[in-house]
Amino acid sequence: MRIVFLSIFVLALSATSASAKYSLCNKSSYALSAAIGYVDGDRLATRGWWRLRPGQCKVVLTEQSNPGRYFVYAEAIPGHKGPLRAWSGDTPLCVENSGFFNLRNQDVCRGDPSRQRKFFDVEVTEAAAGNWQTDFTEASNYTVYSAEVAGVQRLLRDVGESIRRVDGAMGRETQLALANYRKSKGLTEGSNIDDEVIDALIEDSNTREAKLGFFYCNKTDSPVWSAIATPAEGESYSSKGWWKLDPGNCSKIIKGELKKDHYYVFGVIEDGAAEKPIVNGDKAFCVNAVMFNLTDELTCADQDLEEKMFRRVEIGGSPSATFDFLPDMFVAPPTQ
Repeated sequence: MRIVFLSIFVLALSATSASAKYSLCNKSSYALSAAIGYVDGDRLATRGWWRLRPGQCKVVLTEQSNPGRYFVYAEAIPGHKGPLRAWSGDTPLCVENSGFFNLRNQDVCRGDPSRQRKFFDVEVTEAAAGNWQTDFTEASNYTVYSAEVAGVQRLLRDVGESIRRVDGAMGRETQLALANYRKSKGLTEGSNIDDEVIDALIEDSNTREAKLGFFYCNKTDSPVWSAIATPAEGESYSSKGWWKLDPGNCSKIIKGELKKDHYYVFGVIEDGAAEKPIVNGDKAFCVNAVMFNLTDELTCADQDLEEKMFRRVEIGGSPSATFDFLPDMFVAPPTQ
């Protein structure tokens, strides 16, 4: 899933310290989950997730925003079609993958990239008088109102309504689709936009997406580090990893309806200083020691990367699939 960085900007607001706060404002056409990082005493803390409807602004820190560096991140809800959209930067910080979190120990995600997100930096100035707002925006440069309309258009399209364009304009096509959806959900008639209909659209889009994609499940007694290779253009492939799967846990590796008839899977168990890779591999792909997203345009040797044997999994025409890592799939390292 390709992470894209869209434009962001910050806005300092004049305010007294009595009303000081840090706000996040969603001026995009996506429903977002947002998080913030900040200095808390002698520690760097992270807090999230806040759900931001399209066009919604929310206070996330009620204490005064002191001059200095803050860190902000947001990602679109999984129910939106297409690759994951994220407003991100270069600073990896810890998060929980679901639910509200308030972390004051950045060591909790050490060695587990699935619990890290790359936050972007925000420099709060003294001129802000303790009050600061960060806006998540798109190239379309929506206002708060047009972002709300564009967000409803995108969500309507995500749940199957006929919407040709996401443009933030409340035209007849949008009004008819919205009225049809409101009626189908038993909401008050008409084409008005309110929190109730937006929340219903978010729930429906997430429910639809939850049933689609490629899932890994760890049925072993040890953590499995996993990767996947996906067919690309022609006969080329891309390989991506790592996802850490704790025993008994499952994770979605590819979001959305599956479009390919096969994929290549890989997993490895760390056994002390040695590794136990998955057996019966069919095709070699490049991997890196850290998180990676690679193409096969160059050889692994040319990229100074390792080569691992991935196992082919046939999908057929199924929109979703689950691959279980089982204990007998892993081979012990050879004895010296």
